[in-house]
Amino acid sequence: MAKYQRMSGRIIIVQEERFRLLNDIGQGFLFSLSHSARITQQDLQRWHAADTPVTVHYQGEPNLASGIAHEIEPL
Repeated sequence: MAKYQRMSGRIIIVQEERFRLLNDIGQGFLFSLSHSARITQQDLQRWHAADTPVTVHYQGEPNLASGIAHEIEPL
């Protein structure tokens, strides 16, 4: 895996190919799902509905257009 930043938390909103992650200290971060990610919108919806903790591997700045999630791993 390329050098990505990581953040863990729970998915609290899913809208099309975007989602908001709430980290362990209560901060929300908006990400766009990379077109090359092996994760689908259905995966995001499932993890959101089950309140599954996940780790997001991303590039760029969350909450901006550059915050792109390349890989998401359920914990």
